[in-house]
Amino acid sequence: MPPKFLHKWPDDDDLKAGLLEHGTVTLYAEALSTPEHKVSRASLASHMNRRGIKAPQTAKKLKAKPPKPVGDPDRLRLSQQDATIKELRREAREYEKQLASQEALFSRIADVCRLPVETPRLVVPKQDPKLPKRTVILPIFDIQYGQHVVPSDTPAGVGQYSTAIFDDRLARYLDAAMYSLDDYASAHTIEELVFVLGGDLVEGDEIYPGMAWQLEVDPPRQVYEIKTKLSAAIRQVTRHAKEAHGVPAVGMYCVPGNHGKVGGKRGGARPTTYSWDWLASMLIADDLRAEPINSVAIEPGGALFFGAADHIFLTIHGDEVKGWGGLPFYGLSKFDGRMIRMRHTIYHYLLMGHHHQPASIPNGSGETIVSGDWVGGNNLSRHIVAASRPRQEMLFVARKWGITETARLYFTQADEAYAPPTIYRAAA
Repeated sequence: MPPKFLHKWPDDDDLKAGLLEHGTVTLYAEALSTPEHKVSRASLASHMNRRGIKAPQTAKKLKAKPPKPVGDPDRLRLSQQDATIKELRREAREYEKQLASQEALFSRIADVCRLPVETPRLVVPKQDPKLPKRTVILPIFDIQYGQHVVPSDTPAGVGQYSTAIFDDRLARYLDAAMYSLDDYASAHTIEELVFVLGGDLVEGDEIYPGMAWQLEVDPPRQVYEIKTKLSAAIRQVTRHAKEAHGVPAVGMYCVPGNHGKVGGKRGGARPTTYSWDWLASMLIADDLRAEPINSVAIEPGGALFFGAADHIFLTIHGDEVKGWGGLPFYGLSKFDGRMIRMRHTIYHYLLMGHHHQPASIPNGSGETIVSGDWVGGNNLSRHIVAASRPRQEMLFVARKWGITETARLYFTQADEAYAPPTIYRAAA
């Protein structure tokens, strides 16, 4: 019989659990006791013997293997959760093994399918060490390949653009860039050649309402065609610089623009690599992987620092800087202060585009270079009453002075650019 204050002994499972918890019959009896009533060890041991629970042996077994919970919902739930977690961990380990094997397989497939490249064998002449040394920078901003502009969409018919017109302008760009390089190299040693792909290489289709109606080709085809044409152009200039002038170092740096962003402003906070510009830059870099280009960098976040003749350049596309009055004077000051704070770097030159209004703007001991564009007047010109003459810059940088000269590479002849508009008259 149990002591009167207990009314009844704990059931067998609780007896086993109590013995496991306290370790000995004596300690378990003390735990069952109260200050007013005491459970003797003898009575507890006797009851356990009658139930077939032998204290010393059972305690040891119970420590090694806890009893299965029976009739306790909380214990059953915990037990089921433990079993579920164990099974999930086993499945996770199995998935990790399968994923590792798949990644290795995909990597092998990519290696096998990747087209082999042949490194060109170039004859590079020695340079004259007595000539003054320069770095040449070739910014390539705002091509907006794929945009279709007809004169009737522009004020006074000042604009026209297509993929065929871009091809003509690219050929003129190559002639002008290599001629200027030859002319400058006759009196200078060119230490570095730097290509800067500053965004809006392609036109996209979701930046402003109706944009898709202004396209000649869709964005995927834009990417395919521009990467083929720009890769060939950069390859040609690079090999000319090497073989004709012995230029020892070549770099290519890329940031995306706003026209290449998939979804435009409505796209929200999509990844920066969700961009036609980024894709085009990656494909161009892949096309040129066999060329003697020493440094390639693509920054999808839109801000890239590079060195040229020991001067620090920051290149951005330019849509980060808000314009006012035709040029982004106020926006530049605001951007300049914030970028210096954010990156803890005082850069000497800011190189940007986007605004389609070429400019050179001093800023303390530094300077902002706003590059030109390839398009000229387009269907937006009538809203801003502005249409620049299509051009790109060519910058020459000296260690001692910084930017010493700038060449303007125009895509249209002077007589074409200065041609008067059609003047209608009722009377002869």
